[in-house]
Order: sequence, then structure tokens, then C-alpha cells
Amino acid sequence: MNLPHGMGNLRHDQRPKVSQGSTRRISSSSRAKRDPEPSSSAFSKARIRSTYSDIFTNAISRFLLPIHVLPRAETSDRFTICARVRPFFEEETLRNDIYDCVSTTNETVTVHVGNLHLNKLEMKHVTFHFDNIFGKHSSNQDVYNVVQKTIIHSIPQRDRLPVDSTVFLYGKTGTGKSYTINGITQLFAHDVFTFIENSHCDIRLGISAIEIVAGTKGFIVSKDNVCDLYNNGALVCFRDDAEGTVHLRGAKEHSCNNSTQMDAYIKAAKNIRRTQATARNSESSRSHLIYFIRIRKAADQLEDGEILSTITFVDLAGNEGKQDSLNYKGNSDHIKDSTSINRSLSSLQDCIRAASAGSKIIPFRGTTLTRLLKGCFYSKESKTVFIGTISGLPMDIEQSISTLKYTGLIKWPMEDFTIEQTVKLNGIL
Repeated sequence: MNLPHGMGNLRHDQRPKVSQGSTRRISSSSRAKRDPEPSSSAFSKARIRSTYSDIFTNAISRFLLPIHVLPRAETSDRFTICARVRPFFEEETLRNDIYDCVSTTNETVTVHVGNLHLNKLEMKHVTFHFDNIFGKHSSNQDVYNVVQKTIIHSIPQRDRLPVDSTVFLYGKTGTGKSYTINGITQLFAHDVFTFIENSHCDIRLGISAIEIVAGTKGFIVSKDNVCDLYNNGALVCFRDDAEGTVHLRGAKEHSCNNSTQMDAYIKAAKNIRRTQATARNSESSRSHLIYFIRIRKAADQLEDGEILSTITFVDLAGNEGKQDSLNYKGNSDHIKDSTSINRSLSSLQDCIRAASAGSKIIPFRGTTLTRLLKGCFYSKESKTVFIGTISGLPMDIEQSISTLKYTGLIKWPMEDFTIEQTVKLNGIL
């Protein structure tokens, strides 16, 4: 639900009075003091939201943005934080028990949490303030327009040295994460050679693609497997040189001379990536897919050219909550995959938060994923776009909030990007 223009700027006396509601800004210290989760499971919450969908829908329609949004402290422009809401599928729009639980503006996304608390219905509006929000009517072109502003810094110019750039896609399986990364990489493949031509520099492009799949947990590092998608999934080793640069030993790098070649190599990697059926998606990504696009000085052999910069696209594996794991009892392989994925995602957040805060100590050695990507944490000139994808379905509310918190905490303290409003509803139970 996109808010009408100017609604967020209404004066206090123009707002409808809510006698039984409250608004509060979440602080890091208050997270542990919040009301405990109801004893009911996620499935009973879904039944409550389905049974009282008319009451909850009416409460959502009367929602207005919080009156006061405190200014945030200045933060580094190295990181751009975004969220995207996927539209409903056609079969979802035909169900009477499904309604849209997410509202968006250009910079805010609000998740509307209908629930039963102490035998009374209530609606909690949780608003997140990010750099960019892409609503359910946005296109891949809209997302790419923001991403392009970051990756353009990796193209050499006569008056500017290039820097590394990284684009992350993160979210629950089935929220359009892979759809988004496929769209923006296709648009990138179409544009990148125009950027190079306009730079008037003699450079070449090379692309390699790997996936990280669950392995075994080592004493210090999660020993996940790194597989080369351009070499039939062959295992790849990676080593640091004396300057700390990570090198993939054995991973094939292909030269790209035009947009058609680039697009073909991107699609080839996507098509052989590891997927697995889950409760929500018949082809859920169960590995981290990483494209490394290296911009090199021209040379007779591609690998002989000096690397000037690297553009990295990372399609993170779909994360799953505790309720999702209930569907895989007895399936040790799937549980192992989920454990490995969640561990690497947690480590990734710690690393990016440390880099965003300017910390001298970054815990990148925790997982294979963060070791491979340590360059985007340590280089103070590098640029990063992080996009969290969510769904507006009632049964996905908890996971959507979790995704948005994960995404926002990369750059800000909780109190700087999140506000809650709670409204007691006059529902008859």
C-alpha cells in the first residue's frame, strides 16, 4: 500500500486519534526487554490472521506513518541499504484469507503485524527507514538504476581510479531474491560495455562464477565447499597472497568481449546452480552464488592483465526460520544445509557491520563466504549495495521483519531505522 503524497508530513492535529495505541522507537537495549513471543506457533498466528482478516485489513487501511522520525546520525556512504517487496502471485490474489501486510514509500517499509494478545486483537505497525525501498509495483529496472550508481565507480575513468563494488541479495526463499539478481545482472551485461567504451580506457573484462555449498564444520572455519560453475562444479581452493588479496586457484575465468557473451556466461552459471525443493519453493537456491567480474588492463592473455577493480554480485542462499525447519525432520542433509547457510549469513552481517562502523577488527575468518569477500570489508574505498527481499503475505510477517532487521542493522543501530506503533483493536472474539 503506497501512501498518498505528503501523508507523512501531516500535523499532529490532523492525525486520527488512537486512544488505545502507542508508538515507540526500538533501541538496542530494549530488544531483550520486549514482550515475549506468544506461546502459539507461527501456524496458529497464521490462522488468527486468516480468521480475523477483515478486522486486520481495516486496521491496515487506517495506518499513517509515525508523526516523528528522528534524524539519523551521518553514516558512511560506502553502504547503500535497500529493501524490495515482491508482488503477490496470481494464485495468492484469489485467496480470501490473504491480504497485503506491507506498506511502502520511497524510503520506508512498514510491516503490519496482526495478532492476538491477552485475548484481545491488536495491530503492530513496524516501520523501517532505509536508503531505498522498492514496492511491489517496482521493476528490475528500478532496482538496477540504484545499483548502477554504485557499480559505475568500478569502471576506470581518465580522471578517477576505479574501486571495487559488491551487490548482495538477501532474503527468505520465495521472496524474489534470485529473480532480482537475474534481472539486474542481465541489465548490467547490456550496459557494461557502453560504460567501458565511454571511459576511453584500454581494458578487458573477465568473469568467473562459484557457488558455496554446505560442507563440514571445522575447528576455526566452516569448511564449506567452493565449486566452479564453469568447470562442472569442480572444487576450488582459495589462498591469500602477501598483500591479503584472495585468489581462487583453479577457477576458470572467461574473457567477455560483448554483452551477448557476458549475458550467456551469467545465465550458464545460474542454470547449473544447486537448488532444492522446499516447503515454499520448488527450486530454492541452497548455495551462495557469486559472480566475480574483473576489470583488467588489456594484455595478450586475459590472466596477464593487471586487475584494476572487481564487480561482485552475490545471490545469498535463501534463509529459513525455525518454523521452516519443522518440515525437514529426519532430513539430515537439508538441516545441515540450513545450519551452514544461517551460520554464514550471521557471520556476513557481523563483518559488514564492523566495516560500516570503521572497526579495525573484522571477524571475516568465521566462514568461507566472508573469507572470500573480505576485500569488500577492508577496502575503505569500496562500495556495497545490500538488498533485502520480503513478502507481504500474512504467513511471512515474522520472517519479513527478521529480514528487514538483519538488513538495517548492517548500517545503523536498531533505534535509528525502526519505529513501532501498537494499536488495540475492537474485535469481538
